[in-house]
Amino acid sequence: MALAISAFSVTPEVKAASKPKQIKLNAKKKTLTVGQKFTLKVKKVKPSKASKKVTWKSSRKSVATVSKKGIVKAKKVGSTTITATSKGNKKVKATCRITVKKATKKNTPTSTPTATPAATPAVTPSASPAATPSATPEPTPTSAPQYLKEEADFNVGTVVNYEKTQNEQFTALAKEQFDIVSFENEMKGYSLMDTEASQKGDGNPVCDFTQADEMVQWAIDNGLRVRGHVLIWEASMEESFFHVGYDPEAELVDKDTLLKRMQSYETQVITHFEEKFPDTVIAWDVLNEAIDAGGEADATTGLHLYTTGNFYKILGGEYIKYAFQYAKEAVAKTGKNIQLFYNDFNCFQSPKTGYIEELIDYLNADPNNKLLDCMGMEGYVLTYWPDASAVGTAMSKFAKKGVKVGINELTVRLNPDQSANKKEVTDADITAHAKKYKSIFTQYCKFNQKYPDTLTNVSIWGLLDRPDLLENKEHYDYSIYGTHSGLFTADFQPKEAFTNVLNVLRSYRKWD
Repeated sequence: MALAISAFSVTPEVKAASKPKQIKLNAKKKTLTVGQKFTLKVKKVKPSKASKKVTWKSSRKSVATVSKKGIVKAKKVGSTTITATSKGNKKVKATCRITVKKATKKNTPTSTPTATPAATPAVTPSASPAATPSATPEPTPTSAPQYLKEEADFNVGTVVNYEKTQNEQFTALAKEQFDIVSFENEMKGYSLMDTEASQKGDGNPVCDFTQADEMVQWAIDNGLRVRGHVLIWEASMEESFFHVGYDPEAELVDKDTLLKRMQSYETQVITHFEEKFPDTVIAWDVLNEAIDAGGEADATTGLHLYTTGNFYKILGGEYIKYAFQYAKEAVAKTGKNIQLFYNDFNCFQSPKTGYIEELIDYLNADPNNKLLDCMGMEGYVLTYWPDASAVGTAMSKFAKKGVKVGINELTVRLNPDQSANKKEVTDADITAHAKKYKSIFTQYCKFNQKYPDTLTNVSIWGLLDRPDLLENKEHYDYSIYGTHSGLFTADFQPKEAFTNVLNVLRSYRKWD
């Protein structure tokens, strides 16, 4: 023992020199969309004198490639591991898990933005619930802080990602303005699924809730509740979920296996968040963007569905009913009133509006086992298209089907190529953007008057301006969130659009 102690008592210089070299990358995990690029870099080397020179390798080049300079390019939906290996010692490595999701340009109008879409429902705007300004109370003058959540008769929310929860300014804004939040990616399948653990498990999918749990706790700490987004979606489920042995390179599983995995996954996710954070996750988007407005009717269900994804390939159109049935059963076990949504974009356009009505009928055909509680309308619109009345008309159609309605991803887009001159965003465009926010919130409030307790939430995703995207128009967020689409500037200052929304909410509020 004495000899061992003596041998261990070397000088600090000798101890440091004997430590193995270690490298650290600038990211351990990264989510990209198809076509997007990201540069991996060696962030840190221990000891500091060691070389940063590494070689790069992708475990699945079909999903994402990596260049000699560490530039990762996403090629198709799936997951891959990028490994950096020290050129001086091949035993020294660092990895980054790359998840690639589908790149979709949602809500692109079929005509020019200034034109009324041919898909606009036939009901005239006058058939929309009418406001009665003369009977509407005037806003009460006040010098108190002005908060959206205090003025609305429904939940008002926004979207967060992990980086935003670490931002003190954003946290303060979310805490003061909103009731609820949705997570941008952190509750999706490719974020929760642990493929390696699933491969070693009992056949059921294994989840890693670490990051999502941290974000839910952040919400609780700031007085916010959470909308779960999203349980089942082709574009956001981990690719291994569909394959034998959870091996993305293996063949697809059979119907029975996929059904067991779906039921296990949905039950695990719903149960986990309710048991660990009771009464915090108040809703789940069970299914996302399944309706194909240009597709043929499915032979089994009669629904117009996308048919290229693995859920459909293995289960057919009935996967939709299974998704909701498993979610309903999981919620029932919690004993809580957690609302189940179907979520989709361009819900105000024909024929999609009608196809969604058919989906509602399909899911709620059994009066003793209605599966769909709420219709979630993604709120992506342009500053100059469509007319807000088209949105109001679609909302009314869904309400008449006996379901509640939520606006889940509201973004009034404004980019240079969506401006009046198609070149740059002018002051006139900013004013038009603010007016659009006023008109669309007026529609929401009119709907809320005519159908009390039916509008569950309006969740604003295009919250902040993004001038940084002007230099990167190929970025996914450029077309989705826009450069000048916010209620607030990039430095968190309220814009005219915010004032307009606040005033509309106040004028329609059911004063006590």
